[in-house]
Amino acid sequence: MELFYEERQHKPWLLFLPSYFRIYGDRVEAYFWPYRFIIPISEIEEVRIIEKIPWYVGWGLRIDLFRRKLYFAIHHGRSVEIKKRNGYWKSIVLSVKDPEKFISIVKRIVSG
Repeated sequence: MELFYEERQHKPWLLFLPSYFRIYGDRVEAYFWPYRFIIPISEIEEVRIIEKIPWYVGWGLRIDLFRRKLYFAIHHGRSVEIKKRNGYWKSIVLSVKDPEKFISIVKRIVSG
């Protein structure tokens, strides 16, 4: 499947923990060593910008069991939240560098 977007994170504290975000024609892929999470485009219910990730979440791969939310927290600034139709994780937060560009690509693919 065609790759539409790829972003690799290069933070000093992530030197030995590779991470990336990718958008393909059929899925969104988030990776933070050693965990890879795939969101099929057909499962995306909503995609939106959140102004910041709460300080108590921390950095790295984080889970919120009560809200069934999965965080790929590379920074705590503006990020993207993807809400899913099905599955245990109902919401996935990705701290991408350019949330507007990321969302526009996802919305274009979702709308067909």
